[in-house]
Amino acid sequence: MITDDALRQHVYRAILKMANGRLEQAIPGSSEGAFAHLSLAALLNLLFLVRGDWGSVGDYVTSERALRATVGDDLLWLYIG
Repeated sequence: MITDDALRQHVYRAILKMANGRLEQAIPGSSEGAFAHLSLAALLNLLFLVRGDWGSVGDYVTSERALRATVGDDLLWLYIG
């Protein structure tokens, strides 16, 4: 772990920006900053959900919270059948 707080904050912001950009690229039609309200953990889990590796969807609880924060309860539970 990085012990210098200023450096750690700088690295965190850089990774957060990168994760936001990758998620925006992975979801067609999303606008810049659409996921800015999400935590780094939520971004990471959504990336696993969307892009996945070997069937992984990340941690379910974090992914659900991220989806709920992004689309809201109504759309999270909307059933179109």
